[in-house]
Amino acid sequence: MSVITKSELVYKYTWSADQGDNPNYTGKLDRDKVDRDEGYEVLRFLNSTCTSKAQALQAERLIKTLLPGSVQKRTEILQWIIDNWNK
Repeated sequence: MSVITKSELVYKYTWSADQGDNPNYTGKLDRDKVDRDEGYEVLRFLNSTCTSKAQALQAERLIKTLLPGSVQKRTEILQWIIDNWNK
């Protein structure tokens, strides 16, 4: 079961794949990186790492407003969120 749905996200996203990207591709690169502007990638990330809607909304806010552009890998994003949760 999903923690959060598309309609519950607060920020605006692109819901179609960028040029050269495929929302249905789940190869190594998509498993490793999250494009913070593509809704389906952010939604997948939030649902795979968060345990409640409130937690997902806080993580979404951090990703969209404070996460440095150089942090792109899923493991790095998760660690950055943990380290910066109270900001």
